[in-house]
Amino acid sequence: MRTSLLAAVLVALAVVLAASWTQAADAPKAAGEKAAAPKAQEKPKGDKPLSEDVLKKVEAALPDKPIAPPAKARKIIIFTMTKGFRHGSIPLAAKTLELMGEKTGAWQTTVTDDVNMFAADKLAPFDAVVSDQCTGNLTDDENLRKGLIDYVKAGHGLVGIHAATDVGGWKFPDFFEAMGGVFAGHPFRKISVKLDDPANPLNAMFDGKGFEISDEIYTFKDPYSREKLHILMSIDWENAGLKGGNRADNDYALSWTRRYGEGRVFFCAFGHDDAIWFNPAILKHYLAGIQYALGDLKADDTPTAKLSPAPQPARGPTLAPQPEKKKAEEKKGEEKKPAAAK
Repeated sequence: MRTSLLAAVLVALAVVLAASWTQAADAPKAAGEKAAAPKAQEKPKGDKPLSEDVLKKVEAALPDKPIAPPAKARKIIIFTMTKGFRHGSIPLAAKTLELMGEKTGAWQTTVTDDVNMFAADKLAPFDAVVSDQCTGNLTDDENLRKGLIDYVKAGHGLVGIHAATDVGGWKFPDFFEAMGGVFAGHPFRKISVKLDDPANPLNAMFDGKGFEISDEIYTFKDPYSREKLHILMSIDWENAGLKGGNRADNDYALSWTRRYGEGRVFFCAFGHDDAIWFNPAILKHYLAGIQYALGDLKADDTPTAKLSPAPQPARGPTLAPQPEKKKAEEKKGEEKKPAAAK
């Protein structure tokens, strides 16, 4: 009797243990299934689709004709690859320049995120390369790097949009030098813009007047220098009402040209906000800059510091004093403070 009772107890215990083991085995699986969804969401998101409303605004703002007649059928290649921060306006910028080329007849466009297109034979059919906010260490392949630099030095064009200077971690000083500067920060948003060379054809669309604009405003560090670059426009520091810059000289260029070997370089810092890409004057500035890089628009690209006499700048509007933008580390410190301490 006792033996039977003991056997029954053991059987019951075995059933309970088996059930527990089954639940324990299933629990991690279920948890794993639930955790899978957040992991998928944590992956880098794809570029946002371009809305019809935005494209209509772009098309309405596009120039109708080129600034200068193309000397021949031109081709540009727009690179959109990123290894660092990816700006949401990258596809809009690429599409805008593609539509601009089609509407004005100034160029045909190829858009790619394939870094292997830096190879010399791949670049050969194109008249200019456009870096559409390419960030980070794009490639360690020395042949690809050399292909790009040799291409520009040989007489082709290089165009940089907004974050084209944000190449942190890319140990490629030749590219920094070609582009003209390296990203140092973006402490400003609403600014007063001064035309450093109002008579330059790349500034003709501004009618000799400075202007106010709002965007994520990049600033630059070495190799940036007016000894090397022809500055087209910059922040009018005295009129902008700004504080807390990151340059002791408060020299914040926004657009420039330069010669690099036999090649021509154009850079413009505007392009973070979507609204930039349906601003008619800024679009004409990009059109002129790209046509300069292609060699179709002739313009003085003498370094600003070497101009004699120096051009009389067109000052920007006077803006009300603006609060200083807090640094990220200061914001972090505030977030950590208890509510009572604020």
